[in-house]
Amino acid sequence: MSEIFHVGSSTHLLTLLVCGLLGAALTLWGKKFENNASVQRRFRLSIAIGCLGAWIVNSVFWLDPSRFSWTESLPLHFCNLANLVSALAIWKKPRWAQSLLYFWAIGLSTWAFLTPSLAEGPALSEFWVFWLYHIFILFAVLWCLVIDRFQPTWKDFRLSLAITLGYLALLFILDRITGWNYGFAGEAMPLQPSPIDGLGPYPIRVLWLAMIGTTVFALLMVPWRFIGKRS
Repeated sequence: MSEIFHVGSSTHLLTLLVCGLLGAALTLWGKKFENNASVQRRFRLSIAIGCLGAWIVNSVFWLDPSRFSWTESLPLHFCNLANLVSALAIWKKPRWAQSLLYFWAIGLSTWAFLTPSLAEGPALSEFWVFWLYHIFILFAVLWCLVIDRFQPTWKDFRLSLAITLGYLALLFILDRITGWNYGFAGEAMPLQPSPIDGLGPYPIRVLWLAMIGTTVFALLMVPWRFIGKRS
């Protein structure tokens, strides 16, 4: 197995295929037992524990002294927090967590699948840890949408956008002071080619990042306008 990962490589495409198949299988099983409260509860608990477990595995892995780095090892990225939000959204189902999961998983974490900031291939443990905590975000948002039938409103959009931009602002201040790059709000560039490469020089690209994120969140509301009419 390769020790190097490249965006668009056969390894990348195969990984996306496996993630898609696992997500589809989970959704189909959830629908099959939709009327079985006991089975549904076990599914829900398994996903919530998986999200929390993935967060713990990722955090412990990168906080290990042998690989710890202040610039990238702290669990401060949006995807790190998305695991915790996912666990809460699936198990307790508070509205704010479900909406944040929806916008973060599809609007932000999708880029982690398409242009992962990952240099290590499947021969190294970093590869597996990365995909472990991202795939549980996928599981959670599919369950939230298909099984729990979550439908975001413009109120959900405004709240999720406010939380997202507020946290991005905090990360920008932290990265600016320390020279780190959490949330890609710092001066360093992602490890792999990504849309961030075309946003211009730092720090103005963080503003473009916020504007693009806002646009993406707004576009994620468009399908529900038509779904609501059909309903």
